[in-house]
Amino acid sequence: MRGGLPLFRFKGIRVLVHWTFLLLPAYIAFMGWSEGTAMTEILVEIGLVMIVFVCVVLHEFGHALTAQRYGVGTRDITLLPIGGVASLERMPEDPKQEFMITVAGPLVNLVIAVLAFGLIAITGISLLLTDLFNDITSWNAVLSFLVMSNLGLFLFNLIPAFPMDGGRILRSLLSMRLPRERATRIAAGVGRFLALGFVAYGLLEGAPFLALIGLFIFMAAGAEAKQVAQQSRMRSILVQDVMKMDPLCLDQAMDLQSAWNQLTFGEHQVLMVLDQGRYVGLVGREELRSAMVIGSPGTLVALARKVAPVHSTDPALPVLQRMMAEGVPAVPVLVAGSATAVLTRDRLMDAFNSQLADKR
Repeated sequence: MRGGLPLFRFKGIRVLVHWTFLLLPAYIAFMGWSEGTAMTEILVEIGLVMIVFVCVVLHEFGHALTAQRYGVGTRDITLLPIGGVASLERMPEDPKQEFMITVAGPLVNLVIAVLAFGLIAITGISLLLTDLFNDITSWNAVLSFLVMSNLGLFLFNLIPAFPMDGGRILRSLLSMRLPRERATRIAAGVGRFLALGFVAYGLLEGAPFLALIGLFIFMAAGAEAKQVAQQSRMRSILVQDVMKMDPLCLDQAMDLQSAWNQLTFGEHQVLMVLDQGRYVGLVGREELRSAMVIGSPGTLVALARKVAPVHSTDPALPVLQRMMAEGVPAVPVLVAGSATAVLTRDRLMDAFNSQLADKR
């Protein structure tokens, strides 16, 4: 369900609407037309749904902006017919951080409900206690709708159906006492059980979107539990297990053609640029090839990318995650305090794939 039409960007986070989202207003319009509902009433219903999804976007920004406080970026927020999805670059393994990021979303809905209720109280609380939807186009009725819909979003998202917010809250609380993999298995099991309940209820009661949400939860819970289990196995691999000793090291003053000759002679994928023996940066094979194609003049120092080194005893998985986030094909490795090795993303991926294949 990746991709979509970009709506806007805030704090560096894109908000997208997936094409399937259009099925929701189309469904409302079709059902209203088939039941003989007046066009104005259909438009009001669609407008109310749009209000709910504005609140959903704010909910997702609650997750995303809280994640930023912990150094976790968000690629985008995508609106789907069943709700919104904030694509975090990763979920912190610190259970307290995961708890705070997760609970921030429902709290946004609770704050909206409280603010709307406060405005109603100022103008007359009796409007909330009588027929809320008698005149849905009035300002107070819209506020009443905001109260009820956001309370609904708040409570619904607290259902412990992993990977919904409530399920992630459950996982974070369990992780404070149990290993993360076991906590995930328990939360995923609870989530899949509840998801089956959503599907059954939705099919029996004619609520197709609830059934669709249940199906999504069931599949997502299993997929994330499997991913966490794989990550747990991959943590046993250290940088020193897959790094390449004695990488190709060239002086920063070397011209590009000479560097290309040496790079291709040994079938290297990356070279380390040095200045009188001191590490300057890395140049990848494709970067050097591109510079050669366009005929860039100069020396290696112009292409060298300063990539922060890692230690040979570091776990390899966080290094791969960093390489993916920064878009670098390799990192230098410190051995006994000196950058004398290199670790490429391809070698890491091969090692992880071999590890997973052995465990099947």
